[in-house]
Amino acid sequence: MNVLHFLQRVILLIFLMLPFHCNALYDLLYEPFYVHEYHLENGLSVYLSVNRKEPIVKTSILVNVGSAEDPEDATGLAHYLEHLMFKGTSKIGTTNFEKEKPLLDQIQNLYEDYRQTTNESERKQIYAKIDAISLEAAKFVIPNEFSRMHSLLGITDSNAFTSNDRTYYVATVPSNQIKNFLQLELERFKDPVFRTFHTELESVFEERNLRVTDLYSNLFKQYHSIMFPSHAYGDKSPIGTDEHLKNPSIKKIQKFYEDNYIPSNIAICMSGDMDPDEVIGEIKKTFGSLTSKIPPKKLEIPVHKPLEAESKITINSNKKLFIFGIKIPKVSPSVLADAQTLSLLLSNGSNGLLDESLYYSQKASSVSVSITEWKDYFVLNIWVEPNKTLTLSETKSLLLSAFQKIEKEEIADETFQSIKTNQRLNLLKQKDDNDYRLQEMSEAFLSNWSYDLILKKFQSVNQSKISDLSHIVKEYIIKNIVSIETIPGKPNFVYINKPPISKLQFSDDEESKFKKDFSYEPSDSISPQFADFSQIQSKIYPNGNQIIHQKNKQNSLFKFKMIIEQGAWISPYLAISVDYWKHLGTDLYTAGALSTKFYLLGSSINIQTNGEALEITMEGEDEHFVSSFRLLEHSIKSVASSKEVWENHVDNYLHNLDLMKEDEREIDSALHEYALYGQNSLRSFQASKSDLKQFKSSEAISLLGSLLKYKSKITYYGNLDFDTLESTVLQEYTKLTSTIDPSHLSKKQYRSSKESTFFVLSRNRPHVELNYFSPVFPSDRLDQAYFSIYNSLYNGLTSPFFVAMREQTGNAYSANVYLSYPQFTKEPVIWFVNLACQADKLANCLQDANQSLESPNITNLRFEEAKLSAIQSTNTIRKSNIYLIDEFIRAQRLELSEDPDQLSYERLTEIQWKDFVDFTKKIKDLSSFQISVIGDPKKMNRQVLRSLGKVEELTEAKVLGK
Repeated sequence: MNVLHFLQRVILLIFLMLPFHCNALYDLLYEPFYVHEYHLENGLSVYLSVNRKEPIVKTSILVNVGSAEDPEDATGLAHYLEHLMFKGTSKIGTTNFEKEKPLLDQIQNLYEDYRQTTNESERKQIYAKIDAISLEAAKFVIPNEFSRMHSLLGITDSNAFTSNDRTYYVATVPSNQIKNFLQLELERFKDPVFRTFHTELESVFEERNLRVTDLYSNLFKQYHSIMFPSHAYGDKSPIGTDEHLKNPSIKKIQKFYEDNYIPSNIAICMSGDMDPDEVIGEIKKTFGSLTSKIPPKKLEIPVHKPLEAESKITINSNKKLFIFGIKIPKVSPSVLADAQTLSLLLSNGSNGLLDESLYYSQKASSVSVSITEWKDYFVLNIWVEPNKTLTLSETKSLLLSAFQKIEKEEIADETFQSIKTNQRLNLLKQKDDNDYRLQEMSEAFLSNWSYDLILKKFQSVNQSKISDLSHIVKEYIIKNIVSIETIPGKPNFVYINKPPISKLQFSDDEESKFKKDFSYEPSDSISPQFADFSQIQSKIYPNGNQIIHQKNKQNSLFKFKMIIEQGAWISPYLAISVDYWKHLGTDLYTAGALSTKFYLLGSSINIQTNGEALEITMEGEDEHFVSSFRLLEHSIKSVASSKEVWENHVDNYLHNLDLMKEDEREIDSALHEYALYGQNSLRSFQASKSDLKQFKSSEAISLLGSLLKYKSKITYYGNLDFDTLESTVLQEYTKLTSTIDPSHLSKKQYRSSKESTFFVLSRNRPHVELNYFSPVFPSDRLDQAYFSIYNSLYNGLTSPFFVAMREQTGNAYSANVYLSYPQFTKEPVIWFVNLACQADKLANCLQDANQSLESPNITNLRFEEAKLSAIQSTNTIRKSNIYLIDEFIRAQRLELSEDPDQLSYERLTEIQWKDFVDFTKKIKDLSSFQISVIGDPKKMNRQVLRSLGKVEELTEAKVLGK
């Protein structure tokens, strides 16, 4: 062993023996957060975890049923039921259920006739009757009233999801509204009414059509069918088969609800600021009143049956992926925990075995390892994006070599300990995240594990040994690897043709008696705590650099950033140079060794653009901040060039540029930017392929070396005091004679056209996607409080625009409206509208959208609801004793000395209905939409577009600008 390696081992051992690691982190792994677990007499399970950081409670009402339990003759049913659970009850969403119900019964019976009829002419006649009766039933409907009630309680993030083995309903609830929330949710779960069925069915059809052409939806569907042959996870997808979607049964949905939405199949999981004794008391009063029907399902863990296979997946892209799937029964928390440690040993972005053999060797441009959990299985997923010459068999050989090292326990102790250290640090970061807690509680319920068993998973992170991982490899991985290669193809996409429906006219009444009588009174009052910038120390130096410092009072971690405003414009070669840097070492370390050193210190590092800014970021444990920062400086200042690495990198970079033409998400983003900026965008600023071929490695190295010389906001959140940071760590940056000023670099320019223009890109999609952008340049700064109310009014299912575009007609799958307040004082307000519209309904969709946007008809009641919702959600803001530096910079960019949210909140109560209506008119009068349009050219009606504005036809090359 050489002296340097010996010293590294000694330093590592000292590091691992520090009190924090032996005590605080060790204890943390035994009980990272406490959970109160209850099981009511009717079979309902409850998991409550107290987290006082902010006055909210994240909730999940989890139903132990998913698409795997769909009836064989009615797949997609679990997912469709989830949609219908937002439609109200016999009291919510209706003006007169006694008159509405007979019509709903007729519709239900007609759907049974429809699904049993094969003659197309007769089917059309039946559907016409369904449509006509639906028009009559709609007269009693108050659309999305349930969601409006959620909003009035200050509830945000209200949504639901269905997967193969679960359905869950989530919401973020103010801590003083838990009682009212539970009472409202009880109404939904005990008495759902499946109204406006056929317009919602249109939306599900459209969701299915959207998935057909999505690369990853297709890929995962095929992947699951390969990993789960002759199993419901592989046979049934949440969206269901086309045949079953086209022949729905309300009766079967009702029966599915009655059989599965029962107390013994439901868990209420909550994490946040609450008194668990009070909350469980309210749950017993509400959900505890539901009748018990059958005992909880018994979960049988399957016997391990190795699956060794090689397969291919056809995708509509030339993108090459190698996927290795390893399916393992979920026999215990410790096996799952050991598999998670094993996944990091394979790839962690730093010193994983596959990182070394595939990424740093440039055999692959990316490597990732993840775990997907079902309640009875988990799957270890290994995804490799190979270079042009790497084969599937070569990749599998490298993978097997990695597993053999683990099996033979030929893993360096420092490598293993670095992974354990980073696992502990990640848990330290995650433990106060309510979403993370909900996830762990949900998995406990679904896996039929008590929370005590879940704690064993955390304990295993601290206690597992290399021998435990060796056992996992021997027991579950050898001869249990499915190898998959993607191949390009041109699938024959089949779309569901949707029957015509008439536009529904809903009740003129804006609220039901139940909604009027319901209590929205909170259990106690809560008030917001805005950013206290007195916690921030800031100093600007003669050279332009600024240090922004905040003491971390929460834990032993640090966050560090060097922010170069407009730094994204430093060079058109910035992106390729930064990517090149990730593959390089220095005069002292190889790329892999350098990355390993960061990982041993528990520090993560990144260089990336964020808007127009360039950010060099680092996070980790504070006691290693100085060492990590010096290593960061070294990695940039002393980066070593490599001709071979550069040539390989350029080749792969150019190949990925070609693939962008097939990446639908990249195309969407590029088209949006083109609509907003034309050629005056960052995307257009990037170097062309011919330029990249001429650019040299030495030029990239020079560019990287210059980054620390630019004027920067240097931010630190940790336990070092300001004086030490200034005089010792950052002395070089405070004493620099001068810095390079990037403030003049930006070439971004918003379109200023006063004429509405459609920017049309033809793609093979079954629908038309429209995104409206209107940069609004008011003569004076607009009051941000108005934005809060506007966005509250148009948020999600409560939005009048959503009702007009989806609930009434089923024209659009998504329909969103949003006002974006500028980040900088000189930037415009952006009025943004999104529509995903059925191509055959483009004319009606545009007409309805224009009418809704031109004449929003905002009533006093809806205004007051939106204002109350904005106030209620703002009341939950807690910015005391947390990371405030980003808030400070946000205020700086707006030339404010106070928290912008505080200024908005102080104005909220003062705004009146007429003032708000005037505000919306002002926005409309100052607006001219630039509209990006993407869809199948054969189905898109250009004449309709030309009747509403100018049309500019585009190509992928034009919008990508590369």
